[in-house]
Amino acid sequence: MRGPLRRGDGGRGGRPGREELPAREELAGRELAVARGVAVVGVVVLGLAGMGCEDLSRFSTSEGESYCGTITLGAAFRRGFTPRTQMRLTLDAAKIDGAESPGALSTSEVRDEDSGELRLLESAPLRPIPPLAHDTLSRPDLGEGRLRTALYSVTPADPEAEALVAAVSLRSDGDVEVRLIRPGASDDVAGLPEGRRPLFGLFTLRRRPGPCF
Repeated sequence: MRGPLRRGDGGRGGRPGREELPAREELAGRELAVARGVAVVGVVVLGLAGMGCEDLSRFSTSEGESYCGTITLGAAFRRGFTPRTQMRLTLDAAKIDGAESPGALSTSEVRDEDSGELRLLESAPLRPIPPLAHDTLSRPDLGEGRLRTALYSVTPADPEAEALVAAVSLRSDGDVEVRLIRPGASDDVAGLPEGRRPLFGLFTLRRRPGPCF
């Protein structure tokens, strides 16, 4: 003779009681949420790994090649440079994160017909700044379309002139941006030597064979 069924015994056929169903459904929901979370984390990790392994070797210049371009003409993006300023860059992208110089910069500027050509930079090496390797500034993010940006110091051809900072950005379209920056000794340039005046220039460079200028 069967005894009385108790609540939660499962009833006829081993079916779960009414109180067990919500608990099992809640457990299944939690397991599904955990599985989804693991999947999302996996996708993010793979994406970050792909970013870290970005092959930049295609940006390296070959023998006889250079990245060439002119300064951005907008006055808001330019200080201390005339609109007739050009730049040349040679690059070994394999060294962009190393202790050695990954390339060199040259500039050519025409201020007026009488003064002729001014060479602020003459094959100036991109000099790594060692402490930056341990700082977040070693990989600044300048926005969408720039795969990698690195900061370097460059020394002008004039030994009396102050050094500049060059921000080199490798773009997804294959071009390179270079921002030249010198804070200068003062915003009041009256009486300041040429080599101590503030400078800012944004250059967009495209690879091509032969010399730029």
